[in-house]
Amino acid sequence: MPANVGSVSNAGQNPGNNTVQKRPAEITVKKGENLTVIAQRFGMSKADFIKWTGLTGYVYVGQKIVLPTAKVEKGKGIYALAREYNMTMDEFCKLNNISDRHNYNAKADEVFYVTNKKVTQPKKKVTKTTKKDNQPKTDTSAVAAGAAIGAAVGVVVENKRKWGSSYTPEELSEKIFELSGKYYGAVGKPDFDALINEINPKNASAVIEAYTKNKKNKDKESLINTITSEIKSSKQARKDAIMKVYDALAQEKGAPASKRDEFVKELDKQFDKWVGMVNTEKLDAMLLEIMGNSAPSASSTPYTSTAALSKSDAKGSQSVHVPGSKYPQTVSSLHQQAVNGKVKELQEDFKKYCQAHNIKYSPDLLDTAPLKRIPKPVLDGNGNIVPYVSDLLKPTGKPNGKVIVLNSGHGGYNPKNGVFDVGSYSFVKKGNGKYAPHLEYEKVQPYVNDMADKLRAQGYAVVITQGSFVAYSNTKALTHIYNDLESGKKAGGHKYDKKDIAFVSFHADSSDLQDDNNDLSSVCYKPGNAATKALADTINYNLNHYEGTWVKSELAERVPGTNGVYILNESTPQVPTVLLETAHINGVKGRANLDSYQFRQQFIESTLRGLNDYFGIN
Repeated sequence: MPANVGSVSNAGQNPGNNTVQKRPAEITVKKGENLTVIAQRFGMSKADFIKWTGLTGYVYVGQKIVLPTAKVEKGKGIYALAREYNMTMDEFCKLNNISDRHNYNAKADEVFYVTNKKVTQPKKKVTKTTKKDNQPKTDTSAVAAGAAIGAAVGVVVENKRKWGSSYTPEELSEKIFELSGKYYGAVGKPDFDALINEINPKNASAVIEAYTKNKKNKDKESLINTITSEIKSSKQARKDAIMKVYDALAQEKGAPASKRDEFVKELDKQFDKWVGMVNTEKLDAMLLEIMGNSAPSASSTPYTSTAALSKSDAKGSQSVHVPGSKYPQTVSSLHQQAVNGKVKELQEDFKKYCQAHNIKYSPDLLDTAPLKRIPKPVLDGNGNIVPYVSDLLKPTGKPNGKVIVLNSGHGGYNPKNGVFDVGSYSFVKKGNGKYAPHLEYEKVQPYVNDMADKLRAQGYAVVITQGSFVAYSNTKALTHIYNDLESGKKAGGHKYDKKDIAFVSFHADSSDLQDDNNDLSSVCYKPGNAATKALADTINYNLNHYEGTWVKSELAERVPGTNGVYILNESTPQVPTVLLETAHINGVKGRANLDSYQFRQQFIESTLRGLNDYFGIN
């Protein structure tokens, strides 16, 4: 597969809807075109386009160029096609201009672009036998068959004894993965359900682990995420299948009933709010915690879910001090006010969006369910709104003496007026025909989660923080974090010099254009600080030079009066501070990158390399 696969330009298309996009299997070279120009139409370099199509180094006017395509068979979907051609879903969706793969209902015989590396089954080796002259003819077929049957029965008996299943965990996970690609709506099919029923208290944790380790599972999709992604299957069938997995694991690990109640509550919440479009991040974290793989230690704050980053221990009846409010506020009233305010704001912006895109406006078209996930405010002891700040998350690898303060952009309340800061947002059409807002503060949290894991494995300590920009300036929150790290208060007595601290804030950029295809990332910094400029330079270099990267980044100065200055103003001469705009949230290309697991890993690895270069860590 070409390293920098792009998407075909489809002006006026909505890649997440059910409209069949036109993907010609053949194009004709026109006057004035060369391979570079044609490749750009597909978001590729000339070299990648040549590799994809198998062309030589030149073309001529009138030449027919055959593009690798394949059709979706009846009853199957894009997952099956991607697997058939050995593509990750990120690669497949980027090449075919699909931004919402979970809600993309492929039509029978719909054409898609694929690699030219179709997965083929290995041919069985045929062993030729010869009969020697004058040798008596001996029929060994019955003996061989009996031996084979005996061996097979022995394997099944051993698997049953050890795993409670006819299959090993690896075999079972591979078969489940294979059938999920064979059918479009696998859950509820007898053979698929039979495999789910093979999961039991003897093998549950092993199957869950084996599923993501399956070499064919290129996206490292979790078992329950695969189940929820079968949107052609009924909600109830998918929920029942997930609960079978959960109950088997809970029995294996002896999890209390209260954990099951929490899991069921989260499962219902996810299905209800997305009309079947489920985010399993928190559900997966719950399973891993039961397995003992990610249970938080007493000295750390969990950060593997959206809720954890916005965690607040405030009670609903607790009073909140909001200088700009006319009435006394409680946590519950402020939270409801924040949700209602954002609903009203998005409704007005959605009207403009519909007008700009020739969509007949109706208030029923807007799905405001994501706004119900707005968290409660984080308060100090006096009821003042402050940013969320985690405990120090210790390294999981050999400590290198450095600490990174990671910021998940936006996602907090303004301490002056109580308004919740969602950041930028865009409207995306879902499979049910409604448009849901994609909110910046939620979209960048996976970047912070994954970045924290990578940093800690490399020996960095990490502090995670989140809140509205104004809160940082109003409370001098970052200064307090730096001082607490320097004094040892934050790290249980261990003192960090400010020269060993860096601050990195993750964001999703936006544009005034309604249909922005800009997929440029940027490394932002406040001019006048040599340490900050040095870190910005090295991160930007690594973003643009990671092997096979999709990321295209530029340096950008942020001066007072521009977005993000509240955080950048907190930079001290000793602490380098950068703000990373990962991708554009309101453009088709940018949003596809923002949602792409592969893009996220490239972005994170590049940022990590930049930090290592800055601190001189090999």
